[in-house]
Amino acid sequence: MDENATSGDGIAQPVPTAPTKMQRWFPFGAWLPKYDWKSFVGADLVAAVSVAALLIPESMGYSSVAGVPVEIGLYAAPLALIGYAMFGGSKLLVFAAAGAVAAISASVVGDLSGGDEGVAVALTAALALTTGVVFIIAGLAKLGWVANFMSKAIMTGFSMGMAIQIIVGQFGKLFGIEVAEGNTFEKFWSALSQIGDWNWTSTVLGVGALILILAIQKNIAKLPAALTAVVLASIIVAMFDPDIELVAKIPQGLPSLALPSGIDASTWGSLLIGGCAVALVAFSEGWGASAAVSRKTHDQLDTDQEFRAYGVGNLGAGILGGMAVAGSLSKSSTAMSAGAKTQMSNIFLAGIVLLTLAFLAPAFQWLPETVLAAIVISAMAESASPTKLEVLWRINRVDFTLAAITFVVVLSLDLLPAMVAGVTLSLIYMVYRASFPGREVLGRQPETGDYVVKRWLYGHRYGDANPDAQAVPGVIVYRFDAPLIFSNANAFTQSGQRILIEAAAEGPLPRALVVDFEAVFTVDTTGAAAIGALFAYAERYGVEVVLARVHTGTRELLDVAGVTSEIGEDRIYRTVRDAVDAIAEGRTQG
Repeated sequence: MDENATSGDGIAQPVPTAPTKMQRWFPFGAWLPKYDWKSFVGADLVAAVSVAALLIPESMGYSSVAGVPVEIGLYAAPLALIGYAMFGGSKLLVFAAAGAVAAISASVVGDLSGGDEGVAVALTAALALTTGVVFIIAGLAKLGWVANFMSKAIMTGFSMGMAIQIIVGQFGKLFGIEVAEGNTFEKFWSALSQIGDWNWTSTVLGVGALILILAIQKNIAKLPAALTAVVLASIIVAMFDPDIELVAKIPQGLPSLALPSGIDASTWGSLLIGGCAVALVAFSEGWGASAAVSRKTHDQLDTDQEFRAYGVGNLGAGILGGMAVAGSLSKSSTAMSAGAKTQMSNIFLAGIVLLTLAFLAPAFQWLPETVLAAIVISAMAESASPTKLEVLWRINRVDFTLAAITFVVVLSLDLLPAMVAGVTLSLIYMVYRASFPGREVLGRQPETGDYVVKRWLYGHRYGDANPDAQAVPGVIVYRFDAPLIFSNANAFTQSGQRILIEAAAEGPLPRALVVDFEAVFTVDTTGAAAIGALFAYAERYGVEVVLARVHTGTRELLDVAGVTSEIGEDRIYRTVRDAVDAIAEGRTQG
């Protein structure tokens, strides 16, 4: 094989190779020695500056979502960025504070802090540490496969509800009022009912900042929208000193490395459980961002490696006194648009955040809370869009229903109950899907002679397909589209029986029922018994049952289970066509 392949644009690309053990555990050690300083450093540095213009104000805003001082989001960034750069598999993923993670953090910490801000700060850092521990344990235990069971529909409803919850949660700061405690509906009504008490200076400045940010993002994409709003609002406040709430003064200087103190063992236990919830949300958000980035960078991501990288990043955030972190699509997209080449851009970005804390912290003393609320709202606007639910409605009504239920639970209760409900619904739906897989009756295409779906049964719904497909006289071809195991064995037998009952209602029973095993890649003992049950049922009515397209592994399982000897080896055929031809020629046992 050639050492290089040619891409669609004619540029020679290296042939992909399997990562070494060093690359799997420590990607930084693989790419840093090969870093092309001459070619990449300028682009990576420019990208770091561009991302910093978004990351710094957004991280401050997400701190307020998490219920902690604005500097906590900045404290989270440096070691999180460096940690992911060293251990992560994505070349350009930006790892920092995120809205969903901030909201979950607030939900976990709020119940434990008792409203004490100092305690909340310590617990928030401790939660980042426990989240890191959960990720690292999951990575070492090779639990990356768990990510395959995260229902996209559930996460769609969860993220949309979470975004609206965060937006409504910012109304108090946006309008300069005190919003009542409660669920999202109650907070929304509280803000709306106080319209006569709104601080109109705060409202005009905040809504104006929001409009400005959205306009810049739409029309002048290269201009840092959030930073522009921060600078302009700070200038207005410094010049006119309006009667509005300002962000508390950020301590100037670098954060120190320390573990949270004053937390008892039972609280650590609660935080560990909370860390599991944060890890689930963080990875769901970050994995979606990683997947989107990798489609352009062609990174080969390994979930176990990503778990470890997320763990190191969150440990770094917690040790500096920051909040839990995750991968960010918006910041990663900004990095790509700015021309970032490698994770060195994020190491530069970590340095910029540290320089901001060391030298520029006093500049934020004129920043209004209402503008920070506008930044958070603009960041959540896309996630709150109902278009994703609309897509689910058009594609799959069951997925839409699951997403809608999770969405309503988020708004009416809170994020943690919604997560429990979402996971429960996902498991129930997974069991349902496994219990009632696709089952079809096949027909023969007149032009090609191939066997295609003529009628399908999905769940409990029937539908017609390929009306041109012709039924074979005296033969029904039945396909089962799943591994035949305990959860769906009953559906396998009952569907076969139902097909014969319906055939009897329409005319004489067929001579034979051909069962297409193409999708049955494994069989357990319950499934083996179901095959025997279908054979016995059909035999009572003089209908012969034969199997077609049985995989080698499945055939071995049937042999061991005694099914082959029970039904006879000459009732198992390589293809559906072979089975139908044998029946037509009378070469089967029937």
